[in-house]
Formats: sequence, structure tokens, C-alpha cells
Amino acid sequence: MEPTTPYRKLFLHDKDNRVQNLYYDIEIKTIFIRTKLQNVKKKFWKYAKFLAKVYIEIIQPRMLEFGCIRDNAYCDWQRAKRKSYTNNSSEKKNEEIRMSSIYHEADDEYEEMVLESQLYDENIRLVQDKIKEINNHQKDIMYYKKCAHCETMKNVTTAECSLKHKLCYDCIHDKTECPVCDEDMGLFHCDICYRYKKELVDTGCKNKHQTCKVCLVKIIRKNNLCPFCRDTCNKVPPSVVPIYVEGTHHTVEEMEQPYSDGRGRYMSYSR
Repeated sequence: MEPTTPYRKLFLHDKDNRVQNLYYDIEIKTIFIRTKLQNVKKKFWKYAKFLAKVYIEIIQPRMLEFGCIRDNAYCDWQRAKRKSYTNNSSEKKNEEIRMSSIYHEADDEYEEMVLESQLYDENIRLVQDKIKEINNHQKDIMYYKKCAHCETMKNVTTAECSLKHKLCYDCIHDKTECPVCDEDMGLFHCDICYRYKKELVDTGCKNKHQTCKVCLVKIIRKNNLCPFCRDTCNKVPPSVVPIYVEGTHHTVEEMEQPYSDGRGRYMSYSR
């Protein structure tokens, strides 16, 4: 059996199928050149602007015109129908049949215009969705660069090797050596978060256990006990930033502490 070709929607005012080929043949997620993405977006934007102009200047006025013709034909038909009921003559009956045919013909023309209007709306919506997809992809690749190891376009970070290779997250995660030049990057393993960090600090216990700065801040805020020997951490956490409650000037610790209301009663901010 021959493979069936997927259905490709036809676009309005697209004689050479340029918009159709642009819509179906170009994979937006595979383009990482910003100028090329911008050029594709401009073509879609011009086409959507053209459709909107035709819709406003031609389709909408014709819809209103055919709608008025249909409404007037319907009123004439109902008027002729009442006259044929009151005066049961062949002349009035023929007039009713003639007005009925005029109304149904006007109604068919109006329904055709409604379908054409819906076709314009659908085309504009499809193009706008494609433009939105391009905008989102442009935001994603704003800081994309080519990874020196896997050679894919991704968000990259600078390795700690002497050559400063640009590596993506998959190539540099949990590695102590640069995957390109095999140079030791001088990273240390934190036994709390199980990640390699540039620097470890003492927890302040008597056994001089070490963790990374992020884990030490969390430990001291939680219970100020070393997770290895359960000794008190006497060291002040580096660069501890107080956490303020939204909409107030009080920190979380202040909100949890009771305060006096001046009448001998102790209350809490959190209540």
C-alpha cells in the first residue's frame, strides 16, 4: 500500500501555496537562528494582517448587506403569507410562493457569507497560533548557545576548566571533570544535596563536618543541628537573607513570635 499523505489545509488567497508550505514544512522548534525565526514570523504576520484587512473591508460589509436583504425578504414573505390567509386567492398564493423563494435564496446567500467569514476567522486563528509559537520559541532560545560536548543548541553554563568550555546541563551535571578536555574542575561533593559544588563550608560542629552554603543555610534555619553528628552549629550562615511576609514589614520569625496587645494578653501576628 502507498503511504497516505497527511491532510494539509488550504489557506485563503494563497495561490502558490506559499503560506501552506511555510505552515506545514518548517519546524519552528528546530530553528535556532534568531534572524530566520524573525523572518518567518514577519511573513505570517503580513499574511494575518492582509486577511484581517480583507475581512474588515469586504467580508463584514457584505455579511451585513446580505443580512439586511434576508431580513427584509423574510418580512415581505410573512406579509404575503398573512394576505394569502385572509384573501384565499390564486394571485395572493402565487405572491406568497414568490416571496418564499426570494427569502430562501437570500438566506442561502447569507449562510454562504457566514461560512466564508468563519473560514477567515479560522485562517487568522491558525496564523496567530503559529506566531505565538514562534514568540515562545524566541524567548526559549534567547540564551541558547552550542554545547561544546554534545553540539546541540541549549542553555549553557561555563565550565570551571582552564579553557572555559560552554556546556549544557546534561553534559555538566554531577561531573568533576570537563567532558571535553578531561580537566579536573575542582568541584567538591556535598553529602546533603548530593551535588558537586565549587566550595564547601564547615557546619560549625566540633567534628568540622562540611556542607555547601545552601544546605548550611537550610540546616541552621531548621534546627541549627549538624546532620552528621547532631552537634550544635555555632557558625552563622553566610549571606542569610531574611524572609519577609508579603504585604508586611515583618519577617517569618517575627510573625511566629507572640506579642502583647497592652491588656495583658499575648497574641500572634499569624492569627
